[in-house]
Amino acid sequence: MFSKVLLPLGVMLALIAAACGDSEQVGSGTEDDPQVIEVSALDTLAYDPAVIEVTAGETVRFVVTNEGETGHEFVLGDEEAQAIAEEEMSEGMHDHSAAMAALTLAPGETKEATVTFDDAGPLEYACHVAGHYEGGMIGTLSVA
Repeated sequence: MFSKVLLPLGVMLALIAAACGDSEQVGSGTEDDPQVIEVSALDTLAYDPAVIEVTAGETVRFVVTNEGETGHEFVLGDEEAQAIAEEEMSEGMHDHSAAMAALTLAPGETKEATVTFDDAGPLEYACHVAGHYEGGMIGTLSVA
């Protein structure tokens, strides 16, 4: 009888512990179970975190929140994609066609983008709202 009570209790405690786990690292980084990385866009023209490291072949679900009181973007791509996005923004275009992911965020808004990183190399995530990119609103993403 004692084991009939302990087994269900142990299962229940394991489920509770799993539900209370860290939400930053949800999965192994596969397409079916992507790693979750939370990013905050700040009115100080910065991102938190400012540096992110991932592995080639990994899939990441970015959960980006605009913590500020002005609009921000999260545009992910290499330097060339950022230059194109900056030019597009100066022409009033917001789709950022060369980016791996492009989110436009109103104050307080949260959006998500899922990206699989096929190749190693340096990338950036940046905001192209007028004056923000020039003001240094750029994060570094390293794909090893």
